Amino acid sequence: MKISKVHFLSKGLAILSLFSFIIIFSSSVFAQDGVKDNRYGGYARLYSMGDNPYIVDPDNIKYNSAYSSVYSNFFWGDIGGNNGNPEDGFGQFVGFNYQVSKGFTLGALLTRNDFLSSSSIAYLDPNNVVGIVNSNPAADVIPLNNNFTLLGSYNLGDFTVGLGVSYASTTNDFKPATGNGDKNSASQFGLNLATVGKISSTFSLDAAFSLSMPSATYTPGTGDKEEASATNLMFNARGFFKLGGKFSLVPSVMFYNSTGTYKVGSNSTDLPSFMGLGVGAGLVYQSGSLLISGGPAFMYESQTISSVSGVSPELSDSRIVFPAWNLGAEWQFTEWLVGRAGYVASTFSLTNQTIASPTTVDENTRTGFGQGDVRLGVGFRFGGFTLDATVNDDVLRQGFNLIGGGVRSFAYLSGSFAF
Repeated sequence: MKISKVHFLSKGLAILSLFSFIIIFSSSVFAQDGVKDNRYGGYARLYSMGDNPYIVDPDNIKYNSAYSSVYSNFFWGDIGGNNGNPEDGFGQFVGFNYQVSKGFTLGALLTRNDFLSSSSIAYLDPNNVVGIVNSNPAADVIPLNNNFTLLGSYNLGDFTVGLGVSYASTTNDFKPATGNGDKNSASQFGLNLATVGKISSTFSLDAAFSLSMPSATYTPGTGDKEEASATNLMFNARGFFKLGGKFSLVPSVMFYNSTGTYKVGSNSTDLPSFMGLGVGAGLVYQSGSLLISGGPAFMYESQTISSVSGVSPELSDSRIVFPAWNLGAEWQFTEWLVGRAGYVASTFSLTNQTIASPTTVDENTRTGFGQGDVRLGVGFRFGGFTLDATVNDDVLRQGFNLIGGGVRSFAYLSGSFAF
């Protein structure tokens, strides 16, 4: 037993020494010239800073393709968060942008069905059209996954225009030796048109329009064809007003609308429709590496279910959120270590309608509160390479018990490399 203990102790010290050498060597190699490149960030950064909608970040590429020019020659993505599977992670994706020629940048996003940005054309099946068709036990439509988004942007002087196109599809066809087989298919097409530009020396803006159209179809060998499809429209814009000194005002607006249909043979019904409108105003302070940003926002969302003659009236649910607070800060501890903190909180009014009779509704309106949350994050920067992480709150609460305590230090990871 004594020999075994010595053996494992020696092995442990060797591993620790090797790990320390790798960290020191990496720091000396990548940080020789200091931090000079401001192209870094991603979902983990924004989340740590209170889901901050008022700062410029690579995450903006997801819904505004023109930002691929701002982050050209850039490789980025999410390592994601834990989902209980040691061989996988939640929210993982990869993307790149490459400057093909002066002013022209080409890029791509490879995303999965757990992509976290619902306002992006890379987000799959937001209306669950596959699930609607598969509510028929005979249908077997394969859910969409592995979405490919192609990005392009071109600089026109003070303005850059961007174009994004995405597509994903699945098939599941059965061909029997005799007779007619069943066919199952799903697809989604997405389009993004965007711009980033400077109006004057004190005012710049970004704006984007997105369209996604998911659909799913089941064609039995005999019987009626079933099909569900939806159209999702999204618009968002921000203005950046320099107020003098180190302050900027950032107003923002977003709008989305979603409609769809479900067909069985010649019969067609409307899917629930959704609409949302949000406006916000953020104040940004930046001095050197210190960045403080935040402000209040207003959001209105509604869902409408069409009436069914003789069965139910039209039902409409709505939610008014005000104020919604998104506050965040970022600062540099050292040349290679960045600290972040954020806070989110919201108050809302929720109105629900339920069926009272085939022609009347009961309505309930109540006040609710979003769960307030203090968030922490760090960024490790070695030259062009950056690893951003959200910090598990329990890391601070555990104190010295963290050593050997089994508490995860980081909850979500994003990475990037600027070249």
